[in-house]
Amino acid sequence: MNVSTKAANGTYDIVVIGGGLVGTSLALALHPLGLRVALLEAATGDNTPAPATDQRTLALNWGSRQILEGIGAWCQVEPLASPIHRLHVSDAGHSGITRLDRTLIGQSALGYVVPAHSLSAVLAAQLKTCGTIDHYTPAICDQVSVTDTQAVVRCSATDLSLTARLVVLADGGRSTLRQQFGLDACEKAYDQAVLVTTVLTSKVHGQLAFERFTLGGPLALLPLAGPRFALAWTLPADQAPVLASLPESIFLAKLQHCFGDRAGTFLSATARHVFPLHLTDVPNAATERAVAIGNAAHVMHPVAGQGLNLGLRDVAELAERLQAAHHEEHDIGSTAFLTAYVAARRGQTRRVLSFTDGLVRLFSNNVPGVGLVRNIGLNLLDIAPPIKRTLLRRTTGLAGRLPRLARGLPLQTHAKTPAIPHG
Repeated sequence: MNVSTKAANGTYDIVVIGGGLVGTSLALALHPLGLRVALLEAATGDNTPAPATDQRTLALNWGSRQILEGIGAWCQVEPLASPIHRLHVSDAGHSGITRLDRTLIGQSALGYVVPAHSLSAVLAAQLKTCGTIDHYTPAICDQVSVTDTQAVVRCSATDLSLTARLVVLADGGRSTLRQQFGLDACEKAYDQAVLVTTVLTSKVHGQLAFERFTLGGPLALLPLAGPRFALAWTLPADQAPVLASLPESIFLAKLQHCFGDRAGTFLSATARHVFPLHLTDVPNAATERAVAIGNAAHVMHPVAGQGLNLGLRDVAELAERLQAAHHEEHDIGSTAFLTAYVAARRGQTRRVLSFTDGLVRLFSNNVPGVGLVRNIGLNLLDIAPPIKRTLLRRTTGLAGRLPRLARGLPLQTHAKTPAIPHG
């Protein structure tokens, strides 16, 4: 329920700071557990969906689809989502290609493309039905303090002060509270920006997605309803704004020249937006009474579309561990509990960050001979189904131990305590 932030005070088990997709998903996942949960959101609380002109689209892998089902949101998201059945990967200027198909993982889709504002609206609507979650908005937290048994978060602008056994930072890549909690981030700026828009083509896509690597950066086309694609075109940082400001006809001609005609002729494009790219890694994403998840813990290059998927996997793992600790009456904010969670997530986080960063460096490299190696590698991968299957299981969220939510199952207050490895 929405709560006034004027001079409010409260005591909770968990305070989630950040009402974006990851923070709201965690609050919804915790709803059945009987924990006292507060969600603090900086934006206004009228729950008005972002405007339809918002060009951001999200690539959800199969694992994220399962997590959304586990928190009860997928049935509302599915009608708004466009499935990806196949993926065509190519290297501009070379003949190497790899084709990936949903049959390799035995699922109905490799993933889904969802407008960001649509997913946000679904989660916001579901949050309204959760009377046990206190939703404070607008609430911009700017002060924290920690003792052995609790953390206190304050919003000086509204005199809001909340106490919790655990604070979860889900306030995004520009988290202002990481440093106050002593969570150090390693950051790397890419000299690149991503241009996003929606394009109409002359050819029906048949749920086929494209990833084309160019020297300037990867160019992704993700299928939407009708003969439309969500375009995410990575470019040198100084070129992206120039392309975005070109007349539509000239922009489409340059896109056609760069991508080719596999998707047909590009007929029109919606408003274009540019976002700078960087990498952020918080190797130790927890301290006493606080843990960072989602973009507050890791931000990566959009190549391979893994950002939100990694954040939702954080949600699934943390929620399941909170369920077990609550059931066993353990301290959910203790260093031991949070260290075990970080250790459980660190392997996948490190692999995804290395994988995406490595792809960018490999396919943006024009050193003589590297293009030939890429060409051979893509062609060999295309004729090696076992390797493709292994790669897809990792990128679609099917590899390794799957938390209950990642299997599409909700958490339950009185469910049998899951067997969770510690450390």
